[in-house]
Amino acid sequence: MEGQVASLQKLSNERAEWQVQMKKSVVSEERQRLARELHDAVSQQLFAISMMTSAILEGMKEKDEKILKQMRLVERMSGDAQNEMRALLLHLRPITLEGKDLKKGLIELLNEFQAKQPIDIDWEIEDDVPLSKGVEDHLFRIVQEALSNVFRHAKATKVTVRLLIRNRQVQLKIIDNGIGFQTDHVKTASYGLESIRERTSEVGGVAEIMSFEGKGTQIDVKVPIFDEGKGENVR
Repeated sequence: MEGQVASLQKLSNERAEWQVQMKKSVVSEERQRLARELHDAVSQQLFAISMMTSAILEGMKEKDEKILKQMRLVERMSGDAQNEMRALLLHLRPITLEGKDLKKGLIELLNEFQAKQPIDIDWEIEDDVPLSKGVEDHLFRIVQEALSNVFRHAKATKVTVRLLIRNRQVQLKIIDNGIGFQTDHVKTASYGLESIRERTSEVGGVAEIMSFEGKGTQIDVKVPIFDEGKGENVR
């Protein structure tokens, strides 16, 4: 009887794990489908609107200031909408690294970011970073969230990303030269920054966010590294 009960419990656990994996697979496929459709339809239309608006502005012979002002507003709004769409597409990437190591996943993410935004990106990512899968996934999503904030709010021309191992800690630093903000009056970027803090806390780390108006933003994340077999810090 005990053996039968144990077998039933094992079967139940396996079924539950299978259901979780199936759900993750379905969600990932749906995110990819939405990303493709948004990119192929909405993003292309926004780009076309932006190009047409620019062409109209250049071809206007009569300088009606009222119309010029309205057209420039349309041009700016289409640009903002494109940035929002790029940020959304960035979020629709797979939740996990999907078999990639952290360095390869981050480099792909940064290259994608650079291809979609006219911005200078500088990065340094150490090899052989001894991290658990859970910590790697959280660090990947923190970088993803930070880049999304740059898309939406920073208006930066340069972003620097550093992932280094120092003093038995993984140190992640993301710096942009954007417009910055007052950290005691955070509004539009508050959700993203709070998500970064929560993800860092979930892996036992600390996140510090520094920003000044007109001087950009710096995000510092420090997570202790432990030897999973011994429960001790490494390096």
